[in-house]
Amino acid sequence: MSGLRTVRIGSSTVHLLPVVKGLKSETAAVEAAFGEVRPDAVAVSLSAEEVEGLRNLPEDYEPELSRYEEIYAEGLSRFGEVAAPPPCYVATVELADHLKLPLLPIDLDEKSYTELYCAAVSGTNLFRHSTRTWLLKRRSFRAETPQDFVRAWDRAVNGLSGFRTIEEKRTEAMASGIRAASAGHGNLLAVVECERFDDVIHALERKA
Repeated sequence: MSGLRTVRIGSSTVHLLPVVKGLKSETAAVEAAFGEVRPDAVAVSLSAEEVEGLRNLPEDYEPELSRYEEIYAEGLSRFGEVAAPPPCYVATVELADHLKLPLLPIDLDEKSYTELYCAAVSGTNLFRHSTRTWLLKRRSFRAETPQDFVRAWDRAVNGLSGFRTIEEKRTEAMASGIRAASAGHGNLLAVVECERFDDVIHALERKA
């Protein structure tokens, strides 16, 4: 399947699927990956709190998007219908639970993320970040695929040093989480956001 990558960790085979957050068509990619891999466990680039939030989503849920999220959704909509919460993650949680597979969150939990954010992001970084939305609104992302758009967006939004540090730490956490999840599971499917996918692969291959 296009985009699916495989890494060996000890006696486990880890199949990694990059996903574009927000794009409805990514649901099909997740479903196809479950069918092809037939995993005995699933890792996902969400926090434990986010997984539980998706499991307990109210039927009348109405997303409240930040200005950044609104601009992201508008740009991504060039490539198809967009929805929140991210359909790729909704499908991952629903399929894993339906198949009674262990679902293992690999992103930073809320407490760790908050502590990291406070330590990494200076007041200057925060001010510059908060004033970038008007630039992003006017910027033309010349992307030919949704993956290209997401990576370009990530570079634009997380280019400041403090925010780069956060994403580097998230990458480390995801790679560590996948290694931990692979223990005792011979066939692991890892659903990872497109923005961090290549870096997670490199981190895993360095220590595989």
